Amino acid sequence: MNQALASVHFHAGAGCPSELDRSRLAREFAALLAHFPRTVARVDAQLVGDEAMDAAHRRYSNIAGTTDVLSFPAHNQLDPSASVEVDLIICTEVAAREAAARGHAIEREILLYAVHGTLHACGYRDDTEPAAAAIHAEEDRVLTAAGIGSVYAVPPRETPREPPL
Repeated sequence: MNQALASVHFHAGAGCPSELDRSRLAREFAALLAHFPRTVARVDAQLVGDEAMDAAHRRYSNIAGTTDVLSFPAHNQLDPSASVEVDLIICTEVAAREAAARGHAIEREILLYAVHGTLHACGYRDDTEPAAAAIHAEEDRVLTAAGIGSVYAVPPRETPREPPL
């Protein structure tokens, strides 16, 4: 399948900041699809705040509290020839906190979460240390290949950086 024909949408859910340019996020994410390990046919991402993410996390994972992204594949993950179709729930408030700690824009963090959730739909896991290292390396590979660069590998800043003299 031609990745250019993929359907990518970012929707505003409860708690999504109105200033986020969702159509730009969709275009930027669509540009990443050529770098995924499987053909991605559809990504629908709902952007929500902490309260809505906590409710979804409880409902779908039986875990209290917010998280960065929930991924719901809509295809046979075991069939490597199947095109990837996935629904994502992405928490913008988690993204805002992490982006501030790492010193980059919230949009970069949201793209990271969308890549992470889509990689889950591609069959990647993060429930063990080796699996988590593999998915994070793949995230950085996809983002770097697309010209964005590593996002997850950038450690949170403890103090604000001074500009160079």
